Amino acid sequence: MTIFTGKTEAAAITAGLNALNATREQVTVQVVAAARKGWLGIGRRDAQVDVQLKAPAVASQPTSAAPQPPTSAAAAVTSTASAAPRETAPASTATATPAAHSAQPAQSAQNSAQRQAAITAVADYVSTIVAQLGIQATVDVQQPARRQVRLELATDKEGLLIGKHGRTINALQSLAQLFLNHHGAAHVIVELDVADYRERRRTTLARLAENTAREVVASGKPIYLDPMPSFERKQIHAALAKNRHVTTYSAGKEPHRAVVIEPA
Repeated sequence: MTIFTGKTEAAAITAGLNALNATREQVTVQVVAAARKGWLGIGRRDAQVDVQLKAPAVASQPTSAAPQPPTSAAAAVTSTASAAPRETAPASTATATPAAHSAQPAQSAQNSAQRQAAITAVADYVSTIVAQLGIQATVDVQQPARRQVRLELATDKEGLLIGKHGRTINALQSLAQLFLNHHGAAHVIVELDVADYRERRRTTLARLAENTAREVVASGKPIYLDPMPSFERKQIHAALAKNRHVTTYSAGKEPHRAVVIEPA
């Protein structure tokens, strides 16, 4: 593997072509790491590409190179020459089919490696931001599911890291999700937690949903809850999904979007 770097993928490819003294048609290019600008200068990285020269094509042996039979057998020669291409065609088709199937596991392995690299990088990214906030914390990376990653932070400044109404840790979680979205892991959902805050918050939201639902049924009027991030609104909807007396929906625009609970 021959790795070349540049501020952009195009610049990295150009560097590879210059080093190999080749044109774009003479090489194969595989992107090892995409360039990223980082967030506020944090996490910046140049593009990395693997540039390899293509294998030279093997010239096929012309039919005319074979010894020519006597003139009297011209008809037989013509028949043999015309049949030769039909005999080689199935062979090329047969060899192409396994190659197509073998490319699928290779692509899957590449995607998995890219996903794992993004997860490792997002942990470093969050650690850097937390350190710049003046908070000493360790990050434990957990993967409870294939498309879910959990970053458990441990610090003696838990309140400062959580923030009022969870605003600080929610903002960090939003940054972490944006980081994954821009590094080839958009389908991975990230959750940040400290001191079991998320579980305590889920309990609080479930209690808020039930108490508000009873108030709505008693008054017969809809109630607007305070604005919440989308993952917390989903918890409110889920908590009242089986309540036949009320319905829920979200209204407003981010970041002021809120859950509305009204009589069914």
